[in-house]
Amino acid sequence: MITIGLTGGIGSGKSTIAQALRVLGVPVYCSDDRAKWLNEHDERIVEGLKSIVSPEVYSEEGKLNKKLMAKLIFSDKAKLQEVNNLIHPIVREDFERWTREREKEGHKMVVNEAAIMVENGMYKFFDKVVVVTAPIEKRIARVMMRDGSTEEEVRRRIAVQTSDEEREKVADIVIVTDDIHPVLPQLKSLIIR
Repeated sequence: MITIGLTGGIGSGKSTIAQALRVLGVPVYCSDDRAKWLNEHDERIVEGLKSIVSPEVYSEEGKLNKKLMAKLIFSDKAKLQEVNNLIHPIVREDFERWTREREKEGHKMVVNEAAIMVENGMYKFFDKVVVVTAPIEKRIARVMMRDGSTEEEVRRRIAVQTSDEEREKVADIVIVTDDIHPVLPQLKSLIIR
């Protein structure tokens, strides 16, 4: 089983690349989506977030207040690191289980899409690392349109993430999503049949 790590900063286009890979028949595990589910369903994470961040980040119904959570952790690098140290090993465990299931189904390759793969060192666990990047203004515009965030909020989130230059140092392949570079040939060259 070949494992590919797919990463990039907020608004880089990594989710679009992941969707294109799905269309081409490659199973893609979205760490961010799965982490959101685990944040409300894995007791280790729920209790950890209440302790690290605040009990107020959960409603009485057990729903995570993502906006409050982001406000409290994206302005505090130490707290953000604690949260990442809690969540990422549990998501990694979930990905390994998911990968074994895909292998039993006969797949030869899987992709793990994750925003914070370089920061937490998880890139080392993949056979290849693909980094998706885009010009900063394009990234900001995409996130503002997608989330309804202000430019200042997006810039603040970008500031706490690893730079594209740092990600590219560990990349086997860099895909630029700027409406100029052709993406499809790069994607097809990745796929192992």
